[in-house]
Amino acid sequence: MNALKNILHLFFVTIFLVIISNLWIVQAFTPPSSYQPLEVIDGAALYKQQRTDGNEAYLQVIDLHKMQIDQLVGEVDDMGLGQGKYYQGEGKYYSPFFKMKLFEEVTEEYKELYSDAVFSVINCSFFEQYKASSQLSFPIKLNGEVITAGHSPYGPVSQPADRFYSNIRLKALVWDDKGAYITDYDPTNGAPLNQSSVKNAIVSYQYSDHPAKVLAQNQVNRYHVIGTLDFDGIKGDELLLIMTVNKATLDEAADLLGQLGVKGDIITIDGGSSTYLFNSRKGNIIVPQPANQGDNPTFRKLPHYLGFRSRGKKPVSPLIKVSQPASKVQVEKDKPYVILWRDNLDSDVTIELYDGNKRIQVISPRTASDGVYEWTPNSPVKDSYSLRISSIKNRKIFGRLLLS
Repeated sequence: MNALKNILHLFFVTIFLVIISNLWIVQAFTPPSSYQPLEVIDGAALYKQQRTDGNEAYLQVIDLHKMQIDQLVGEVDDMGLGQGKYYQGEGKYYSPFFKMKLFEEVTEEYKELYSDAVFSVINCSFFEQYKASSQLSFPIKLNGEVITAGHSPYGPVSQPADRFYSNIRLKALVWDDKGAYITDYDPTNGAPLNQSSVKNAIVSYQYSDHPAKVLAQNQVNRYHVIGTLDFDGIKGDELLLIMTVNKATLDEAADLLGQLGVKGDIITIDGGSSTYLFNSRKGNIIVPQPANQGDNPTFRKLPHYLGFRSRGKKPVSPLIKVSQPASKVQVEKDKPYVILWRDNLDSDVTIELYDGNKRIQVISPRTASDGVYEWTPNSPVKDSYSLRISSIKNRKIFGRLLLS
């Protein structure tokens, strides 16, 4: 009996020491001394490297065990039915038009929702249309829902804009509260986004397949590149490394991540003149700029961002935020529409259809407060109708979307 007790004691002590050791290792990750720390919190850090050519590179280290990643997406006005190119077969899915939102508006709303828990915000998905609302280039899965199948001509479709893209492999960045990974994306069946276990993911280019490298001779520009890193010795990459370069080639940006130990795939997200980097302590570090003098200022508006915040910090007050889409909302009977909102609630919401102040229908009596719900109306929708997303706990906390 004593021998058994000793074995059990040794086992639990060993497990405890492994856990403590792993936690220490995660905390101990730091880049080389050439990276100056700008903000370091429990679970995240931002560093600046002054490059020898006089330009800057910014590194974010995100520990997925402690940090939440939020996808901040503009509301939908037109679903782009049948226009999706990269999910479960070309033309088999929809490709909505998402509202282009000013970066300052997005950041201020994010801080209003999560206050001092906010660490940073960056722009994310590629897009090609510089209008009030835009289709996204490649698929996105938001809190369990695939909200777009993408619409880019620069990818493996039947008639790509350039033949190089006929056979490229797109990549999917998948994450949850334990870690992240980058893997091949299959547009014929949607894997891995078609898996129920995958709740949040974006599809993008391997950095070496980005048009700036392939078609524009690896031009110097602003870029974000992303890799993952296993740093605690346990299988699974729990660190997300984001490198933002102010003026460099994609090869140079990816090489910086390689020097930090990233061995797997490295992807790039929307960059160039639309590159955005905000930090709660340093403010706006890189902001979107018109490509040329006199360009349309709506270029500073973008359809999709990523926000990073600490988990567990209580928000100042519960809020539900809904913005009116860029133009008239196209909602039709028997056709899907993706309802999007942002909230900081700790409980579910109810979604209802109103005509003025009169409730017409309860669309969902209870659904998760995760910011996304796909609705297919079973009757015609009038211009006077609106959608109301309300807190289950307090019906006075709500957001409203006008369907006109």
